[in-house]
Amino acid sequence: MTIFRPWYLAQMSIGVVQWVGIALMLTPLIIERTGSGALMGAVMSVIGLFGVAAPLIGWLADRFSIHRQLQKVALLSHLLSLILLYFATTQAYLYLLVGLAIGVGTVTQLVLNPAFVLNALPAEGQSRGLSRLFQLQFIGIVIAGTLIGIVSLLGWSHEHQLLVLMALVVVSILAVFIAPPPPIQLHVQTMEDVADESIEPQKTRTTLIAFTLFLVTVFISMFTSSNLMETGPIIIKEVFGVDLGHSAFGLAASALLTIVLLEPAGRCAEKFGSYAVWIAALVSYAVTAIGLWLAVGTTISGIVPILLIMLLMQAISWFDMAIPAIADGLSPSSPALTQGLLLFAMAGGFGVGTFIAGQLIETDGFVAVIDYCAASIIVTLILAGLMLLMRRR
Repeated sequence: MTIFRPWYLAQMSIGVVQWVGIALMLTPLIIERTGSGALMGAVMSVIGLFGVAAPLIGWLADRFSIHRQLQKVALLSHLLSLILLYFATTQAYLYLLVGLAIGVGTVTQLVLNPAFVLNALPAEGQSRGLSRLFQLQFIGIVIAGTLIGIVSLLGWSHEHQLLVLMALVVVSILAVFIAPPPPIQLHVQTMEDVADESIEPQKTRTTLIAFTLFLVTVFISMFTSSNLMETGPIIIKEVFGVDLGHSAFGLAASALLTIVLLEPAGRCAEKFGSYAVWIAALVSYAVTAIGLWLAVGTTISGIVPILLIMLLMQAISWFDMAIPAIADGLSPSSPALTQGLLLFAMAGGFGVGTFIAGQLIETDGFVAVIDYCAASIIVTLILAGLMLLMRRR
């Protein structure tokens, strides 16, 4: 079975904009041009809090069968975000618009792209299909991170670096316009389905509770992953003295490793289930956050924070690959709406988590963010354990 499809290149723009664009361009430029950690936190929260619209996006896509049209809008929004950042100087509202455009592009794609994969493949091929999809995301990170690292060492200006990122997003746009994904076929509930559900109401209620608890766990987990990934390079620069150029190459190397490791992760999900991969990701989050927390105030080599961030990137890729299938198995809703609810939790956690981090940077400095991330992942692991217990009831 051929798993890869040309439209998977759409996912590449998430790697380019959401990962490299934010971590290496947006957050450093806000700090450099405005000096405001609070503005940085506000912009990050706008990106994340757009996730409140994710269920609506999913519902609209399913209701009017406009999945492919909305995917194109998402890609154009990513391109617009880079154009706005190119022209922004010290105007706070422009950075907020950049955040909004990134939010529209990323949230909409993360609602639709997994839904396209899950709809187009049989159950036995879904984990592999999702791993292929997210491999393209990390290919985008490898290419963008490497290019930004090279041109940064060559002394290119931020504006020229942004042009490089724009060119990469255009590749994603062209791929989707030339070879769009297949239309999503919606499942129509039959009378037999309704009768089957009425036979086991207790099981249905338990599954709904487990799904809700799963969404809460995802929400809290984003407090850790969003701050250590999206603002990680600037945090380890300020706390551990790691140059942003080195972080760029670290991101690229980690993304290259992720492309390789996503294949066995997909096979692991097929063999042991998506829950095993998800829990492995959360444990890796804990190793990264607590490892950085323990390293603060020591004379540890700067390579250690970079390696921990590289581990986090692997974990995020496993997390992102596993959760669409988990949500699809627990949720009673339609395909895109289910992914919309999941993105509501993810993006909401991203927005709330990064807003809190921005306030902590403003009042207590970057070290406070590391403390906050370490505490957040402990709460996440407790919630994940409760969710698994509820699911087995």
